[in-house]
Amino acid sequence: MSKLFLILGIIFTVYYFGILSYAGVHASFSWFWLGLGAVCWLGLAVCRVPSLQAAFLRIPGGLRCTAGVLLALGILVFLAAEGCIVSGMARGEHSTCDYLIVLGAQVKGTKVSRALKQRLDRAAEYLEENPQTVAIVSGGQGSGEDITEAEAMAEYLAEAGIAPERIVKEEESVNTVQNIRFSRALMEGEEPSIGIVSNDFHIFRAVHIAKAQGIRAEGIPAPTELFMRPHYMTREAFALVKDLLRGNAVF
Repeated sequence: MSKLFLILGIIFTVYYFGILSYAGVHASFSWFWLGLGAVCWLGLAVCRVPSLQAAFLRIPGGLRCTAGVLLALGILVFLAAEGCIVSGMARGEHSTCDYLIVLGAQVKGTKVSRALKQRLDRAAEYLEENPQTVAIVSGGQGSGEDITEAEAMAEYLAEAGIAPERIVKEEESVNTVQNIRFSRALMEGEEPSIGIVSNDFHIFRAVHIAKAQGIRAEGIPAPTELFMRPHYMTREAFALVKDLLRGNAVF
């Protein structure tokens, strides 16, 4: 068991610093991996230090059993959430939509992040294939961002050859719920057909957030870089459960 804690502790800690190097210090939820690493290092210490083993064994058996059951339930909920996330990741044929909501992501100064670039490249591809579709780029200004995400996204799409008159900026939202609600307010017509572009791990939650707002939307997934996939999918599982509990998303 001590070898397992050692290996996992190294993996989680190295991955944490890898995320910071790859995505920057503003990468959300990166602390989770550092926390997992700390738990593993603590487990290693308990396995190897007799006094810590004795202290652990003094914890009432009922309390340890309860903690084990809660941990097992938590793992089951996590796996169920991951199953939902994976179900929304498949890329297939898509219909022509009246509007395409492109969900924002981190902007570094004025430059789009790698994850946001993937969303925009997929949006540009779709817009080229569907010249009647209007794009709504959605995202406000957060920490470390010199301009709004929507402004950076509009500039990127314009440089990719998308006509500026086909791009509408929604610059107030700070989360996915607001992305969709504020973007819908910018659309004309009672029931326009809507597509949502985001990285593949984010599609299931985005579509079901739209559903909770009475909006029927089609998910159009963009790829996700392999190194960051474990991080994004883990973070997304917690976000999905939170939004379901709050009623922000519905099945």
